Amino acid sequence: MRPNARQLAMRDPALAAIVGASIMGAGSDFGAEFGDDDWGDDDWGAEFGDDYGAEFGLAVAPKATPANVQKAWRKVQMQAVGTAKRNHLLEPNKYSTLKVEKYSFSIDQDIILGTAVALLLTGQPDTTIRPQNVTMNAPTPMFATISEIKVANVSVTVGPGNEDAFNYNANGWGRQLDMPTLSPANRATVRGNYTGFIPPGFVAATTVNFNANFKGPASIVA
Repeated sequence: MRPNARQLAMRDPALAAIVGASIMGAGSDFGAEFGDDDWGDDDWGAEFGDDYGAEFGLAVAPKATPANVQKAWRKVQMQAVGTAKRNHLLEPNKYSTLKVEKYSFSIDQDIILGTAVALLLTGQPDTTIRPQNVTMNAPTPMFATISEIKVANVSVTVGPGNEDAFNYNANGWGRQLDMPTLSPANRATVRGNYTGFIPPGFVAATTVNFNANFKGPASIVA
């Protein structure tokens, strides 16, 4: 026969007083009464939540339905996609092991207005770049002619004739070319001739800079 609460308390009255055990009117199965009936009942948690909310004027939220769960999940997914898109504007290379941006690479030559001279613009980029757009600062037609554009030892002008550099003016069409990837170990070269033509508004014997500019995807580090 298991001892009841009174019998257990009488074995050590001092300890019983410390833990607050009552020795008056206690029934049998002291441990079972405390653990199973008073605190272990599942209804206690539910009743406590409902009574607590009602007592403080709080509406009791209904249980989530499968449709509610699906709607909440879709909202979380949409927020994640939207956040990723906005973050991509600030950190486009965040999840990529290869860091690529759009850079600009230029080669140039000083010329004296009014004095015809051969053009040889050449140089190497500081990092790997794949040029896709070419711009030259020819202010007018017949200012300069271009005989060859070479990128990474590949000529991207494949005909025997010359081009007017004005075709590559910032306002010109067809400045986009599919050019080879250019590393710091290779060069871009533009060959041609300055005709000696003096554009309106300029003065003869003025030294100016003629340049060819290449833009395209480039690695962030060399």
